[in-house]
Amino acid sequence: MVDIISKRDGPRDEDVRARKMIHENRATITRLADQFSQGSYSASKTKATAPEPELSGTLYHHVGVQVPRSTAPTEVYVRISINNRVVAVDASSGRQVHFLGEIRCLDGQRYFALAVTENRFISNVTPEVMDAIGELDGQIIDSDCPESLLADEISRRLGYT
Repeated sequence: MVDIISKRDGPRDEDVRARKMIHENRATITRLADQFSQGSYSASKTKATAPEPELSGTLYHHVGVQVPRSTAPTEVYVRISINNRVVAVDASSGRQVHFLGEIRCLDGQRYFALAVTENRFISNVTPEVMDAIGELDGQIIDSDCPESLLADEISRRLGYT
């Protein structure tokens, strides 16, 4: 219910008329609400007043379908996506394993920006990844070093190939 507060004492005349109209037409409003909601409006009202059932001792917890994880070794590869994100991806599931950085453009020159705070990223890559591919930060992407060559070099340095 909405209470409207005004400077004068007591409810406004239009509020009194609206509450009276709703009270007088409660049966019609409930019937229409049940018609629109296929009966769930009245069912939700009765559930709210019904006592809670007692638990029988066994609790079941279902969050969602659990996908069994494979125990097979995962094959990881480096992918440069359409939106210029450079990521390490699990080949079997297609899920991202590491976010490594992105391809940026400055004055018409494309370059690889490693995911570190100095390059305006929120967090740094892990120290192991930093040691392996830190030298590639700022690598120019052009015809001499295309994206595919960069991805292959990152994969080789991280031991994915």
